[in-house]
Amino acid sequence: KQWYQRRVRGKYESLAVHKIEERLTFDMSALTDIRRPTICYLRNMCSDPWHSQKQKYLQNLLLDSYSVIKTEVVNIISEQELWSVSDTNASGSWQKLFLYNQGKKIEQNCLEMPRTTALIESLDTFMSGVIFGNAFISILNGQSTIEPHCGPTNLRVRCHMGLQIPQGDCSITVNGIREHWANQECIMFDDSFLHSASNKTDSQRIVLIVDLWHPNLTITEIKIFGELFAVRH
Repeated sequence: KQWYQRRVRGKYESLAVHKIEERLTFDMSALTDIRRPTICYLRNMCSDPWHSQKQKYLQNLLLDSYSVIKTEVVNIISEQELWSVSDTNASGSWQKLFLYNQGKKIEQNCLEMPRTTALIESLDTFMSGVIFGNAFISILNGQSTIEPHCGPTNLRVRCHMGLQIPQGDCSITVNGIREHWANQECIMFDDSFLHSASNKTDSQRIVLIVDLWHPNLTITEIKIFGELFAVRH
């Protein structure tokens, strides 16, 4: 408790800080396996796992640049040295190209995708500079599965924008509800809920993933959490 009090005390209204102290927990023992984030949990938040019908203006900003983003991905897809192989309980092959990794900007990759980077940085709720903030291209190869897991916190929602989605059995399941990606469409969900992904086709599934502040947080709460979980250099 003392470490985060030091980061925000004196910078924000004491009542706002006190309310966060009452709601924020790092003890997940009382939570169910269906929703058990790995780092922290804010009590009394929205319990809806799916957010695809919300924040439409952000989705539209991304979708309006679909062709630009896809072109930059196609141009970089063969540069294997820039891609990392994920080890998050995946069977098959799951690759990522990070523009932001846990809040840190990956300069070399951003230079390769300048217009996509500029677009992401223009999103007012992108978790830039925060350890929970990622932006990356995700490739789930054919006949691959990402096993059920929970994300680090319920302070964010994760946006998947379909760039290359194969026909057939290719889907994501969140809190037991299955959805299919589609080209030039966004799926948004709270990844503190148990979720998994599967590509049972023989083609690659490619999506852009961006982490955004949860829409139920106030501007003051976002500022406070931005201080608490800022990337430390």
